Amino acid sequence: MSSDSPAGQADAPGASDAGTYDPFAPEPDAGGGLTNVSSDLGALLENGALADACSQYDAGQVDPKTTLLCGKWMFFYDTLGTSGMPASLVQFLATSFPDQLGLAFSKLGLVPDPTSTTNMPLGIAPTAPLDGNVDAVAFTCAGCHFAQLPDGRYAVGAPNLGYDYARHILDITLVPTLGSGLSQPSAHDPAAVAMVQPVLDAISSDPTLKSQLLETLLPLAGLKQPAMTTEIEHDYTEWPTGTMDFLIAPLPIDDHVHVVSKIQALWGIPSPEEVSATGMSSALLASTGDAPDLTTFVWSFGVVGGAASPPTSAQMAPLVAYILSLRAPSNPSPPDPSLVAAGAALYASKGCTSCHDGPRGSGKRVYQVGEIGTDPTLVDWADPDGGPTACCGVPTAGGGLTRGVKSPRLVGLWAMSRFLHNGALSSLEQLFCEDSDAGDIDAGRPPAGSAPMRTVGHDFTCAGLDEGERQALLAYLRSH
Repeated sequence: MSSDSPAGQADAPGASDAGTYDPFAPEPDAGGGLTNVSSDLGALLENGALADACSQYDAGQVDPKTTLLCGKWMFFYDTLGTSGMPASLVQFLATSFPDQLGLAFSKLGLVPDPTSTTNMPLGIAPTAPLDGNVDAVAFTCAGCHFAQLPDGRYAVGAPNLGYDYARHILDITLVPTLGSGLSQPSAHDPAAVAMVQPVLDAISSDPTLKSQLLETLLPLAGLKQPAMTTEIEHDYTEWPTGTMDFLIAPLPIDDHVHVVSKIQALWGIPSPEEVSATGMSSALLASTGDAPDLTTFVWSFGVVGGAASPPTSAQMAPLVAYILSLRAPSNPSPPDPSLVAAGAALYASKGCTSCHDGPRGSGKRVYQVGEIGTDPTLVDWADPDGGPTACCGVPTAGGGLTRGVKSPRLVGLWAMSRFLHNGALSSLEQLFCEDSDAGDIDAGRPPAGSAPMRTVGHDFTCAGLDEGERQALLAYLRSH
């Protein structure tokens, strides 16, 4: 589809005898018979087969099926040793506020774990104790990358774009002191207090709940409280669901700049072999493309999460193998084939391949933010001083930063509701300025807003397309 695409890659997905490369050619099935898309949570958890998989793997049973089962267990239940939150507090919140937070935080977008006896969600699991003796829990991959699709099925690797991470963290950090009376609303950001007010109202109206909160907090009295300024509290209130700042208090590393990124899908990440075969500079993971491969990305999660001993490559191997096996779920209501065919032709003729000619429509290099026109705050990620290396202990390959933005993979878009790197747009129609006349970009997007959630950029899908072309391209993108 692109004249400068690598030719003759017979072993790479998308290669053909003619030497052309199709970014959306079907990938070989690498799932090993595991269930990764289903409306049945028990089936997704392999009906109990995950529990002993890593023990079997560690004992030397490293066949592909056992390796993937172990990796899947890690996806749901391994925190990689990251620092966590008091387990008793999280369980109190997960159990005591069904009307405000939902059991297992289901009203905040998390999925209850059907195997949990304490109303915990999938994506939060035990981790290293706090201060060596206080039981703690932390996030796993599934917290952000396991979600219910629009058709009701659940999918591993789906970006949890309905997850209200901001409210979740504010409830965990503000409710203990405000609900117990240890702090007053005047000491906190008003918008942040408003977000947790439903839980505070429930506590103030029920003496039993307040008593339970105090009983929960008493054994935690000696723990150091997370430091969050009122400015940081307010930053949290500006994030829509499915987005977050990955380097901000109370997380262990804070780069002291407000940069928001959407949760990304884990489908179709190119393997090292595919990266080499297609001429990519690297796998270009994360919004900035700073992570060159999945092993580095997973390791970085451990470092950023405050793991005392970040995981080794050998420890990460089953998880990496499992994530690389994930494929985008098919659209249950595929678009009109004639529109899809027209869209495929437009994808090439309108220049989409200039940025999206890599595996699954990803790009082969990092683009400067100015080239794309999106919110420039991303340039300051991990180092607001503009230096050549990351600040604050942020891990990057080789110590450098791209200071750019990568082209995302374009598979599974039919199930997604956040677009642009910051997730500021909530539909493909908004990205395509569908509510405007061709070329009248400002009329087809929500108001630009303010940094870091500006809705500007990637205007290529707005200018120069008539209504029929937009519909065809939308159909093509939603067909993968």
